[in-house]
Amino acid sequence: MKYNYENIVATGSGEGVGIVVPEDIKLLQEKLFENLSYLADFLDSHGLSYCLSAGTCLGAVRDHDFIPWDDDLDVAMLRKDFNKLFEIWESEGDKERFTLCRTTDDFCAGVPIGLLRNNTTTYIRAFEKNNPNVAHGVKIDIEPYDEKSEGYISRRLQIVFGQLYALFLTQRKPNQCSKLLSFGASILLNVFRGKRMRNLIIRICGKQAMKYNNGGHEKVAINGVDGIMYKQDILNSSSMLFHGKIFRVPGRYHDYLCRYGDYMQKPPVESRTPKDTPVFYDLNKPFEEYRGIKF
Repeated sequence: MKYNYENIVATGSGEGVGIVVPEDIKLLQEKLFENLSYLADFLDSHGLSYCLSAGTCLGAVRDHDFIPWDDDLDVAMLRKDFNKLFEIWESEGDKERFTLCRTTDDFCAGVPIGLLRNNTTTYIRAFEKNNPNVAHGVKIDIEPYDEKSEGYISRRLQIVFGQLYALFLTQRKPNQCSKLLSFGASILLNVFRGKRMRNLIIRICGKQAMKYNNGGHEKVAINGVDGIMYKQDILNSSSMLFHGKIFRVPGRYHDYLCRYGDYMQKPPVESRTPKDTPVFYDLNKPFEEYRGIKF
């Protein structure tokens, strides 16, 4: 079914299965904005650099607001500040309203990045539904950026290690890749199934993917692999209005957004749909009220 996500008002119940319908998208975006607003204030108060990235940056520059059909938000951080965020959060974060998480030795977040989840909501994705330890709330993505090697061979090695690092952080096959890569990922995950071995692989591959940090390289990438941008565009960010509040965007945001082509033009109507297909969402109730229910 094709939906129109533009010029709509949130009149739905805030509860559903599968793609978030137009009647609920505004409410979802308000919950996402709660996450982003709190995170940005928290980062600013502790002197940590960040900028809006991907479609969130695009929405800020083109519309000064959400892309009407967007169902997620993306924030870029340099690795040093990303790690510092998690350290500070333990003692100073608002853990009642939000959960900040990433994969650790004892917990799998299911993603190779960080997440800030809204504890007042329920938002369950298919790959998370059987994990009772996940805080199943509306989330925003916090992407750690590592310096990109400039050498031909070292860069290819960095990509391989970065991809392996991400694979074992998520502990699931990539959603979008060739059949060959998907088959290879399945073999690796099945062969190295023990937690101790997986954690060892994560540490070894992560160290190799991040080894160029503090090396003075101009470009950075998520886990050293993709989403390439200039380090100085995060450190020397610009200010931009987004949904009624000022946030940071890449310093040279025009150059960054040129990856989308003519980014001021909206995509074809058939492409204006949310990315996620949650197995269940309730934007008005916390997951604790659903704990124990099988989805």
